[in-house]
Amino acid sequence: MIRFRPAFLVFIGLASFGCGASAASGSSGNTLTPEPPARVVQGQVSYEARHPTPSGTSLAVQRRPARRVTVWAVAEDGSALAETRTDDAGRYSLRVPGRAVAVVALARIDDGAIQLVVSPNADGAAPHRFGRPVAEIEAGILDLPIADDAPGGPAGAFHILDSLLRGSRTVHEWTGRDLPPFFAYWGRGVTHDWSYYHGEQPADSGRYGIELLGGEPDAWISSDTDEHDEAIVLHEFGHFVMDRLTTDSSAGGDHGGGALIESGLAWEEGRASFFGVAVLGAPFYRDTIGREPGGSTRVNDNFERRGSDPHGPGSEIGVAEVLWDLADGAGGLPDEDHDGVALGPAAVLQAMIDIAARPGAFPAVDSFLRFLIDDGRVSLSDMKHMLVVGDQPMSMIPPAAETYPFALSLGTPRRGHIDSLSNPAPSGGPARRGSGYDAVRTYRVHVPSSGRLYVYLDIEGTGRGADHQDLDLELRDIRASLLASSRDEKPGESIAQDVQAGDYIVQVRGGGQGNRADYQVSARLE
Repeated sequence: MIRFRPAFLVFIGLASFGCGASAASGSSGNTLTPEPPARVVQGQVSYEARHPTPSGTSLAVQRRPARRVTVWAVAEDGSALAETRTDDAGRYSLRVPGRAVAVVALARIDDGAIQLVVSPNADGAAPHRFGRPVAEIEAGILDLPIADDAPGGPAGAFHILDSLLRGSRTVHEWTGRDLPPFFAYWGRGVTHDWSYYHGEQPADSGRYGIELLGGEPDAWISSDTDEHDEAIVLHEFGHFVMDRLTTDSSAGGDHGGGALIESGLAWEEGRASFFGVAVLGAPFYRDTIGREPGGSTRVNDNFERRGSDPHGPGSEIGVAEVLWDLADGAGGLPDEDHDGVALGPAAVLQAMIDIAARPGAFPAVDSFLRFLIDDGRVSLSDMKHMLVVGDQPMSMIPPAAETYPFALSLGTPRRGHIDSLSNPAPSGGPARRGSGYDAVRTYRVHVPSSGRLYVYLDIEGTGRGADHQDLDLELRDIRASLLASSRDEKPGESIAQDVQAGDYIVQVRGGGQGNRADYQVSARLE
């Protein structure tokens, strides 16, 4: 369990501010001191932001307005006596009761349809906060300048919040849609596992959340923190956007540069990265570690210039590059390579929404590009030209019958091959054993009516890990949630699962330690 160390001023009592006694306490036994009159206080809430550099986040800071954030006048016990919110310049005006002890800015936005929180708690229950005592009000003015190097780095919470606001507003601009309530769990030196999209938190709450890296305890200045990496924040927010507005084709697993990965995983990770850079309006995707000059970049990609990683339908960066090329040249996105296609980011996201409405939708980049061609949104010749200019392989647009996922008809077996052992892998690049493009084969099976679905995997070999022939079988719903699995070490694996009518996903996977085997997969319904 991680214990939170405060990343903000804590308002417990008057001693926090070195203030005097409360208004209700008297100077003599029976005489009450009248409460001072309320007054209108104005000011600006601002925070220090840093930007990525090749050697970590910048030493230099930029002061930015904390837009639309909640501002409280608080009592001695920390409760709110009055509330307002800042405008887009970070300005606020608040009627502060006489018994208030502080004016506090919360890392919370509750602005009509946009509800966002950045919290130091895993459940997102309470936002980060920063404030100053009312004793510091001068001539009715109290600014709240939030410093990044203050204990706990409170400015980071407000930078995350503003990035989420930018993402929310952009989605509404592109689609006209509003998103459910959302929170980010982040604390400097607190959240140091990884950055994730956690989905609905808790289940059935209607609220969704991410966790963002806050660096190692007492070493955040040299370890990985994501509060100032806007592309990373928006990448994780992008998973939320795609989850709520479109589909989910990812069963999860390790991903990143250097190797091809399973197509659905590559699609979800690549389009989340595309979303991040499209919101920012430039093709640069950067993830820093530590602070300059002693830091570095974990990722420093330009989606207009193909990198050295293997490319194809299993390329996470390839997905992002292709989506950028589809969008750039319109909607405010610059087009450096003049690839000939300029849909704009709103149209690309709308196409993702449209393909999601099709029965059994479980797209990857190849089926998405095929959808754009077949639907007349991009011609085949223009699509091929775009891929050539971007130095992308034509395997990105295979024939419709060979797009992801492969069709598995009831009663008709299909043969396949898993190879997560050979290095380089058959598809190119190093083998990735758990989630690699060659380690997983994905099928879609249509079930016409409710019943009991049986799925069989027959391995041509022993099925033993010691012989590098261990293959596993998984059954998932159309949003990639695991329904059942079989993970034995024998020549045959099978699943029996009660299902309703609809489409389901069958995955054949290498056992994880490096496997190579031919197989046959089949399904029947009773």
